[in-house]
Order: sequence, then C-alpha cells, then structure tokens
Amino acid sequence: MSFPCAAVKLLPWLAAALCAAQAPAPVQFKTRDGWTIAGIYQTPRLGKPVAILIHGVGSSKNEWERIAPQLWSLGLGTLAIDLRGHEKSASGPRGPVHFREFDAGGEWPRATGDIEAALAFLKRRKIPASRIGLIGASIGANLASQAAQSQKELPWIILLSPGQDYRGVPAARLEGRRVLLAASRPDYYAFQTCARLASQNGFAFLEARQGHGAQMLDDPDFLRKFLDWIAEAR
Repeated sequence: MSFPCAAVKLLPWLAAALCAAQAPAPVQFKTRDGWTIAGIYQTPRLGKPVAILIHGVGSSKNEWERIAPQLWSLGLGTLAIDLRGHEKSASGPRGPVHFREFDAGGEWPRATGDIEAALAFLKRRKIPASRIGLIGASIGANLASQAAQSQKELPWIILLSPGQDYRGVPAARLEGRRVLLAASRPDYYAFQTCARLASQNGFAFLEARQGHGAQMLDDPDFLRKFLDWIAEAR
C-alpha cells in the first residue's frame, strides 16, 4: 500500500515519518581496496527490488537523478553511486585520486569493487542479491557486466551502451542471465557490441534513436520501453 506524502492529511507525525522514509539520502561505504564510495540511496517499497545505478566516465551519480523517480514509480529503490575517482568518491587508500589517472595505473578494472561494495551495503540493509538489479551506462555497463559474473542471484542486468572493451574493462557475456542491452545506431561501437552480445546470448536488445548511455533515457519512447522491461523483469 502506498502513502504519498501530500495525501496524508491526518496524523502529521505519520506523514513526516513516511516522507522521511521515502526521501533519498546520501550514503557512504568502503570498498575492499580502501576507496570511500558515495551514493544516494532511495529505499524500495516493501518487498520491491533495488537498482544499483552505475554511471559512465567523467559523470557521477547525478546522471540518474531524473530516472530514479521513474523507477520509484514502479516501487523500486535505487542506489546511485559515484565511481571511484569521481565526484564525492575521490578518496582512495592513498588519498585523493582523480579518474584521469586511472588509465596509466590500470585502475578501471578494479572499479568492479565499487559495485561489490554497493551490494554489500544493501545486504547490510537486508536487501538480498535476489532483489537487486544493475543498471550501468557506458563503462558503467561494462563494469556491471563484470560484477554480475560472480553474483549469480541478481535477477536482471541492464547495459546501456556497453562496448566490447572500455579502458581495459571488457563486456562480459553473461550467458543464461536476464539481460537488457540498449544502444543507438549512431553510436556505432556500442551498437555493434550490443548486436553481437544479443545474437550470441539471446538477450533483449532495445534500440534508441540517438544518444549514449543514460542520454538515451531522455527519449520518452525509449524510456517507456525501458521501464516496461523492468516492470516485467521484476
């Protein structure tokens, strides 16, 4: 049963408590290799899944701020994270590090640890892996695919504009898993990667008119199909 904040006219204390429970909140947690990861967490409705949202290079958790309310309309919670070296996740085991330094040090593949830490954060809040989906954009899609390989209980994974290999992070095949691939035809590298993965594994493939990664969600028609797939998958 849903209780929209504005609809609760009686019992103001109850309305305040419900609104506080529904409001997204900033969170932090540690990775195994010592990074402090920042995120925004929106609790799900009772018994509903949580989507971990993973952005692309040079972006941040704010990439998802227009999409999280759409997911909440389906009852899903969200955990949007800043990947290591981005925005408020700049503190590494040896102090502040910027993502522009990652290529030289081979840091990008280790960013799968940020997703593993997000999964551990949700587990501590009694959200099992069987109620968690991954949504990644660009290199975030590749990282999500890599993290999902060892997390067999995840019910679904969405890869927005994955590439065969981004900065040393290949796209995992994820045979036998429930996966939605998405890319726009003008985004040739991502589109060809999706076409190959879809043909090899029988994954659903959603074509966008234009855009890369989370940009594709600006298209209302694409967004509707994206949300419909999630509603069916959960």
